[in-house]
Amino acid sequence: MPPRKTKNRPDAPPAGASAISPSPKVRLLNLGCSKNQVDSENILGEFGRAGFILADEEDEKAAITVINTCGFIEAAKEESIQEILAAVGSKGKGEKLVVAGCLAQRYMEDLKKDIPEVDLFIGTYRPGEMLERLGLNSSLPSDCKVGAGPRALMSEERHHAFLKIAEGCNRVCGFCAIPGMRGKQKSRSIADIVGEAQQLQEWGVKEISLIAQDLTYFGRESGGQESLEQLLHALLRHTDIPWFRMMYAYPAFITDGLIDVMANEKRICKYLDIPIQHASSAMLKAMRRNYDSVQLHEGLARMRKAIPGLALRTTALLGYPGETEEDVEILMAFLEEMRFRHLGCFSYSDEEGTFAYDLEPKVPQDVIEARVDRMMTLQRQISLEENEKRIGDVVEVIIDAAAEGADHHFTGRTEGDAPEVDNTVMIYGAEGAMEADPGSFRKVRIDDASEYDLIATLLPPGA
Repeated sequence: MPPRKTKNRPDAPPAGASAISPSPKVRLLNLGCSKNQVDSENILGEFGRAGFILADEEDEKAAITVINTCGFIEAAKEESIQEILAAVGSKGKGEKLVVAGCLAQRYMEDLKKDIPEVDLFIGTYRPGEMLERLGLNSSLPSDCKVGAGPRALMSEERHHAFLKIAEGCNRVCGFCAIPGMRGKQKSRSIADIVGEAQQLQEWGVKEISLIAQDLTYFGRESGGQESLEQLLHALLRHTDIPWFRMMYAYPAFITDGLIDVMANEKRICKYLDIPIQHASSAMLKAMRRNYDSVQLHEGLARMRKAIPGLALRTTALLGYPGETEEDVEILMAFLEEMRFRHLGCFSYSDEEGTFAYDLEPKVPQDVIEARVDRMMTLQRQISLEENEKRIGDVVEVIIDAAAEGADHHFTGRTEGDAPEVDNTVMIYGAEGAMEADPGSFRKVRIDDASEYDLIATLLPPGA
């Protein structure tokens, strides 16, 4: 899966930015996951406090260009390198080029040697560090917590924001290089997170996706004094955000208390992103996932029984060293049985520094690609069948955008669909006369379905 690429948006200057033209300009290109996007938003916020404004995407006269890189898998690393080289080639006189993020953290010395045209290489985000290294002043407090600085939201949907509740990861999964780049997990305090959620609410955000490398491990590295369940209760108590969504929940530590909150609180979306990676017990053990197929099956069944209508997203990893056709068949049968609403699939990438790097036998790349194709073909069929079952249903959606054109066509999502990665509801106004503002919640009737998206009619307010 290629990294998410997000450029700064000229219509959303960071807090404190001036609109006066002599102000210096900064351009930022974000690569990678939503956690990287939050880092980029905080970086732009810091530049705003230092008096910068955002450069237009076509503006070639930015004083500083920042590329926030991804270093997760080979495809992401190649994408990051190409963007760095392109920025070097278009670098203007007097412009400074900063390369930050996971790739820089992981390959700092090699990058310095191979691309000396870059003015500053800096690792993963630490509040205030980039501006300090550039010799710029910022009003950030010295004790600013991770993610708590002023942000400049970069999402296309201004009513949605990601909220990172922890940094790093304590897992030792055999395929993953992230702990080596991001370090051990460090959870933020509940008070800190609630404060940021309140700020997002003041900015008009209606939907927050809670993210971390391992969401359900929240608070556990400090002896469990705070928990994800407690965090959810605090967010519900101290904000009016209509939708909270949970992303990247490791299958372990999904407690009865957490399930109870999801089942009974309407503002917690009946949605959970649980990256299972595999369903073969042999592969799960080899991947060092610390659960087997039986535990995985029982846990998912328990959640679905307790939370009617729960939409599950997952990811699978194919081609891990030693994976056999029998392992793949076990996974395919599991997916057929569980019928996840959403599924993403990664091809194994041999990453130096990981446990799996030296494992044998390696699975040939053409075999991996064939397995991915088989899995995604199955998922497309499952998705179509499940979507067709929803025809005729009346559901609530959040309106994301109104499209141009005479057909009065909107796009939106149900609570079972996360922004940027999941399905879209294509919505048409009844009799071509109704309006719906982005960020509003409306009822629609589902009229038709495709493999991934739904087609619906906008119902009158109050329907």
